[in-house]
Amino acid sequence: MNRWPIVLLAFALATCAPGEDEQEKQAAMYESVVWPGPPQTARIRLVGMFGEPDDLGIQRSIFSRFWGWIAGAAPREMARPYGVAAEGQLLAVTDPGSGVVHVFDTKKRDYRRIDNADGELLASPVGVALAGEVIYVADSALGKVFVFNPKGKLVRTIKGMQRPTGLAWDRQSGRLYVVDTTDHKVVAFGPDGRRLLEFGRRGTGNGEFNFPSHVTIRGDRLYVNDTMNFRLQVFDLDGTFVSSFGSHGDGSGDFAQPKGVGVDSEGHVYVVDALFNRVQIFDDKGKLLLVFGDDGGAPGGFWLPSGLHIAQDRIYVADSYNRRIQIFEFLGGT
Repeated sequence: MNRWPIVLLAFALATCAPGEDEQEKQAAMYESVVWPGPPQTARIRLVGMFGEPDDLGIQRSIFSRFWGWIAGAAPREMARPYGVAAEGQLLAVTDPGSGVVHVFDTKKRDYRRIDNADGELLASPVGVALAGEVIYVADSALGKVFVFNPKGKLVRTIKGMQRPTGLAWDRQSGRLYVVDTTDHKVVAFGPDGRRLLEFGRRGTGNGEFNFPSHVTIRGDRLYVNDTMNFRLQVFDLDGTFVSSFGSHGDGSGDFAQPKGVGVDSEGHVYVVDALFNRVQIFDDKGKLLLVFGDDGGAPGGFWLPSGLHIAQDRIYVADSYNRRIQIFEFLGGT
């Protein structure tokens, strides 16, 4: 008697996804995680989290799961997610803890790992940006930005930086902005990888940086996390200084270890602070409006969070040492 079909059936049943009842329970639990809490009107709500493809409904086929069970398979869970980007159905997460980029296609229910650039192993992938179906990845240890298609095939390599970290892509011009942390500057490249402009130097004055790290674009403004100056600086897209806010401290509205930055549809500025285990929300003048998050591993809690990305008022936060991405929603209002 051929026992393989029986083994396959047993394996499939043992590795099936959570049922609809469990998913409904999770959704109900997430909906109750809001800021500020009752009786105030909620402005931020947790809508989901994931640490591996199965959490997004992206499962291996029965055969691939069985073969992985027999022969071993590459882990699909995140080790230390750092950067996150979302566009359309694509999600990309850099994971320097395992030296890979996780790419999720939620529409096609597809998942793949990018661990090399045409044979060159990724060492410290930290920054990520999506431009349509183009994936930009900054490897801080290799000093390069790699350009991939969604299947993980290398399209181009951008060189000439010391330690590239944060990335932001401007849809209108096609420019890619790269934070070069140890060179204390921001560099912009064209769609063909040609260096177009750069600005910044080490210092504490307007337009100067001290180990900048993260960057985002909203309209015609570029927001740069000037990490060790404990402030956020705002520029136009040609690098002209516009404004700044922030100071070092341990109180609400201060910065201790600022990282990811994003801007919602109403112009509110979000800044992750890894040491506070919080996300702080400011108006465009730097006035603190709201803080969300908590210490720990419960839903809505953080443990040394890092990257942040906002797409259509969905707020994706890389909860690094909880090994997951948490997704929040801006509900409107100030």
